[in-house]
Amino acid sequence: MTEPEFPASADRVIATVAKLLEHQGQSALSDLLTNAHARIEAMGSDFGVMYYTAFLEVPVGLFATVEPTLSDLESSLLAKFQSVLRYPHDVVSQVVVSATLEEPMSSVRRRELAAADALRLWEPKTFRLFLSHVSAHKVAVSSLKASLRKLGVSAFVAHADIEPAAEWLEEIDRALRSMQAMAALLTVDFHESKWTDQEVGVAIARGVSIVPVSLGLMPYGFIAKQQALFGDLTQPDKLALEIVAALEKQRATGAPIREALVLALEVAGSFADARDVTTAVEASSGFTAVQLRRIEESVVSNSQVSGSFYVPARLQRYVAVHAPAGGGSQ
Repeated sequence: MTEPEFPASADRVIATVAKLLEHQGQSALSDLLTNAHARIEAMGSDFGVMYYTAFLEVPVGLFATVEPTLSDLESSLLAKFQSVLRYPHDVVSQVVVSATLEEPMSSVRRRELAAADALRLWEPKTFRLFLSHVSAHKVAVSSLKASLRKLGVSAFVAHADIEPAAEWLEEIDRALRSMQAMAALLTVDFHESKWTDQEVGVAIARGVSIVPVSLGLMPYGFIAKQQALFGDLTQPDKLALEIVAALEKQRATGAPIREALVLALEVAGSFADARDVTTAVEASSGFTAVQLRRIEESVVSNSQVSGSFYVPARLQRYVAVHAPAGGGSQ
């Protein structure tokens, strides 16, 4: 016998409850529902009333944030479902939140980025940063991308708030799967986008570092607990330095950012680039002895470093202060 169907589709139910929670200022719960795969299944009937369970599968990264208080969360969501769904003979009596099961590692490896895709999306030997932003600001964001490149950071600029072709969606997916970190450029219209919240959700699910950059909007939802970086898109060089400094201080991204800075110094293509990288180096700590030696050698090997006003002295002073006692390499 065919199981009875709930009077409304699971997608419409989730969208409605998520919107209710958003209006009530519960953005974290709203984001959880937005990123959930939902289904509503009949569980049985009693005295003419059919009872249903709402199953919500969420990415592992999101599930990890709510698992410690799962029972309370499910109870809170059930109360919201019941307040919205007032069907006298069809009742949601239970909400179950679970983690989306991961693919076996063999399957994940098969989906790794092809070499040609990697070269198209990211410049070699750079730090891979996804810039989540609203397309209305794409000119300013492109300037930020150029400023980041001088510091050894390859930025992927996803043009949000447009209806992209299938090929463009695939490119965004490839970039999201291969990024090392994300900078969420929180302009006042960021939350209105159909794409930016989903991009942030992917970053949370993957567990990659996110730098929320407040550009008129404070972090909300699952990134609300993170310290905001207050920026200005009209000053891309300054903002690029601030983003790199924020990434350098995070455990997961510190080491690769420092390596990217050393490489950027070795290949700096102008006096101005050498000065910018030097400023980023001076704001960092934790370089290995080998990296410090490479920084020192760049003064000799790269004419753009050696010829940049005050840069050689600044780098030599930095190396002298931070070199491990007794010399040697790590």
